[in-house]
Amino acid sequence: MSRSLRLLFHAHPRSGSSSLYEILQSHPALNIIEEPFNENFTRWEAGNKNYLELVHDIPSLEAQVAEIFESYNGIKILDYQLPPDFIAHLLRRADCKIIFLRRRNLLQSVVSVLIAEQTRLWKKWEMTKPLDEYYQNLQPLNMADIQQRVVGMKARLECFESIVDERLAHEAVKLVYEELYFSEPSRQEEQINVLWNMLQVPPMNLGHHRNYLQPETAKINSAAMYARLPNAREIDEACGNDETGRLFDIPPNKSEHFP
Repeated sequence: MSRSLRLLFHAHPRSGSSSLYEILQSHPALNIIEEPFNENFTRWEAGNKNYLELVHDIPSLEAQVAEIFESYNGIKILDYQLPPDFIAHLLRRADCKIIFLRRRNLLQSVVSVLIAEQTRLWKKWEMTKPLDEYYQNLQPLNMADIQQRVVGMKARLECFESIVDERLAHEAVKLVYEELYFSEPSRQEEQINVLWNMLQVPPMNLGHHRNYLQPETAKINSAAMYARLPNAREIDEACGNDETGRLFDIPPNKSEHFP
């Protein structure tokens, strides 16, 4: 582990952050703590400290981050896990390198979160039964809730991204889910190599970790899975738009092509 490195990996739910975390964590120079400010962090592994309940202001945040960096050189955090001003403070830390990962299609991101809350399945490699069985009894989603979540996520991401944009090129890298996970392998490798270069660690051969960049092996949700929602068509019609994305890649009124 590189002791001189300090990394903040910022993302949001259903943005591909778990897959990228697995790739980053496999590098011998990196040791990244995964979501220490998640409300469920203490449940993931016996002995985990409840960092979230110890953070009340910027000084207490700094104290917990300092403790984390005594054992790790990276922190993964999702956009909702701390108050916005706390995250903004972390993104401005001059001693930290920043990886900022976001998804363009925020509607799919929000719907994927709500589906995961029903199925309790967040990562494909944690499946204990066939994927189809998780989706057999999906309940309708509340469209007002979806719209509120999309608006809130858009505002948070725009705020945080504007802060990252103030950082110098050698201090921060921004990645987009759709470009990282749906590009040709050579383009994917270029993007990962940009990370190694920014972090100033030796490039790593992805090997079997390349599976994390392949939607067919790592991605849970798809158009076919979204279509299992009883009100999928209504969600797409009411909540989908060009700015924050659509649930499906085709207009919902073209029923002959609807999944």
